[in-house]
Amino acid sequence: MKRLIAIALLLACLAPAALAERLEDEVLVTYYNDSVFFGDSIMQGFRRYRSNMQQTDRGFLSNIDIVCTASISLYTASRRYVSEDTFCFTYRGIPKSMYEIAKDLNAKHAYILLGLNDPVGVKIDKALGWIEYIINSMAEISPETEVCFFSETPVTAVYLQQRERPKYQEQVDEYNRRLKETCERMGARYVEIAEPLKGEDGLLKMDYSSDKICHMSDEGCAVWVRTLLDYAQEQYDLGLWVPGEDEEEPEPEPTPEPEPTPEPYIELGDNPLLPGLIEPATETDLTEETAP
Repeated sequence: MKRLIAIALLLACLAPAALAERLEDEVLVTYYNDSVFFGDSIMQGFRRYRSNMQQTDRGFLSNIDIVCTASISLYTASRRYVSEDTFCFTYRGIPKSMYEIAKDLNAKHAYILLGLNDPVGVKIDKALGWIEYIINSMAEISPETEVCFFSETPVTAVYLQQRERPKYQEQVDEYNRRLKETCERMGARYVEIAEPLKGEDGLLKMDYSSDKICHMSDEGCAVWVRTLLDYAQEQYDLGLWVPGEDEEEPEPEPTPEPEPTPEPYIELGDNPLLPGLIEPATETDLTEETAP
């Protein structure tokens, strides 16, 4: 009995130490290597925040590609086929679907934040149908890319009043709940970023909004980044990710072939050290050689 108690006390002491292991931010951010973020104007604000941070930290989130278009909806972005006349994402000035862009980038993960412009809260069933279509399309067109959906971000009380949708945040919460279920069922990832952005009223904090409606301020984007790092830590804690395991090992440099040993230099001509090796031609030799 005493032995069991001792073991239990030992485990109790070790558990907090194991849980307390927090990876450095520089390590956690590598979880998002080879990732592309797709989104609308909310994602544009996130990209702007990254650019501002890179003024003093050039490496800030530089391992992530961000592709976004203002006013694009989940439905519009879900389409496989686009043209110059199509309202869609562009990559290096060329209209492309998100699937083509992910494939061109050899992206291992595609993180998607879309739904503000549909809006998904009032058409949940249709939105989830588009979610399933996106997951299936990415599997066909860019099978090496894992699809990950961010939860739809919250709105402020001003949004509810201006749009005359007093229950919209509750509808978005229901959408996020069902989005998570859909991702789990179809093998996609769901990343919860909405909850840390909410105040006590369940709405987007005013300090976290740049327009006091729905778009993120720098403070809101900072919370977003912290949530991304916390998610990476969670994957590490669960044993689902080991830093550096996805990095390709550099190919070993080929072993240089040994240089051939140079042959000894022998000076041609009358060399007293090598008698008989090279003898100068005599007049007789030349006469005999050229005689008819």
